[in-house]
Amino acid sequence: MRAYYYWQICDNFGEAPLVTTTAINLPAKNSRKEIYDFVVKELQEVIPSLSEESGSSYYGRMTKWAAKAVLANVYLNANVYVGESHWDECIQQCDDIINSNKFALSENYKDPFRTTGVENSREVIFTIPFDENLAGGNSIFMFSWHGELKKKYETEATPWGCGSAMGVTQFIDTYNPEDGRLADSWMMGEQLAADGSPLYGTYDKMGDPLIYTKDLPDGNYTSEMKGYRMNKYEVAKGSQSSSGTDVPLIRYAEVLMMKAECLLRSGKAGAGALVTQVRQRAFKNKPELATVTDAQLKENTSYQYGTVENYKIADKGNTDPVEFGRMYDELGWEFAWEMHHRRDAIRFGVYTKKSWLSHKPQGEYRAVFPIPEKVLTSNPNLDQNPSYK
Repeated sequence: MRAYYYWQICDNFGEAPLVTTTAINLPAKNSRKEIYDFVVKELQEVIPSLSEESGSSYYGRMTKWAAKAVLANVYLNANVYVGESHWDECIQQCDDIINSNKFALSENYKDPFRTTGVENSREVIFTIPFDENLAGGNSIFMFSWHGELKKKYETEATPWGCGSAMGVTQFIDTYNPEDGRLADSWMMGEQLAADGSPLYGTYDKMGDPLIYTKDLPDGNYTSEMKGYRMNKYEVAKGSQSSSGTDVPLIRYAEVLMMKAECLLRSGKAGAGALVTQVRQRAFKNKPELATVTDAQLKENTSYQYGTVENYKIADKGNTDPVEFGRMYDELGWEFAWEMHHRRDAIRFGVYTKKSWLSHKPQGEYRAVFPIPEKVLTSNPNLDQNPSYK
């Protein structure tokens, strides 16, 4: 877990103090390379000692396979962190997990996101086991949903206002309409109460039927009914402001996708077959649409980038093709709402270069976050990340 959290620090902030003993003096920064090397070394050292069990009593605990999946992630992003490519090392960790035969894709895409019955899932490798009383923090539905949805899902808590977290139209437009992950990830269309009665707007569309529409005029102001909302994590009847639904941090699908991406990047065959395997459950009604080839995964993204004004792209901004862009799209469709996308966007060269909705690039330094002010004031041996000063 220490290695996992230092990976998060390395990914989000770059440089940071690396403390492994009780510190007497306030620590200074270590380089990103030093943190990366520490994480890799720590995981390599601890993996042989970890349990090979999965599920049941090891649910939510760092097993050998979870640690290997973390190490695979670190290797996958090594080019961003330290300018080194470790595609083969990532593939090896993924192969170890695959060849263990302990994991498999769930029959249904939403199975890992249910409120109950996930403890023995063969897809979930590592998760946060939330509990609304004992381990709160899963409030995703609260900041995405309209307050009226309390009547649909019969929650104890009322979602905040008209909801704020929604799908960017440019991303929603990339989905194949036959892809089951669209409806499984996004709440759309007319919303009704649990008893079937209509729900209505309460803000700028007061009195109008609550109908979620796809298109956003821009990213600065949207109506209470604009934009698709979160529909991925099940929210149980009677939920408080923190849902008891667990949040999988690593699924078996991610292992397959990491291997596929590394095969592409290292010029090896087989990526298409792995991605096809992940896609198959999303196209049960149209199985022929699940198949994707290595060559297709190397194509440009289908995302129409550019800033949006009055529902239309006003400035395309950077139009350079995205290398392995279809692979990038596949990650977006499979892992929407799972907090992967920033890291993927950086790795594929999108995050600091492309424009979308009301966002324009503001500099390469944005690939890491600024160190919070309260951290800087508590430790005078730290200085702010470059260009944030």
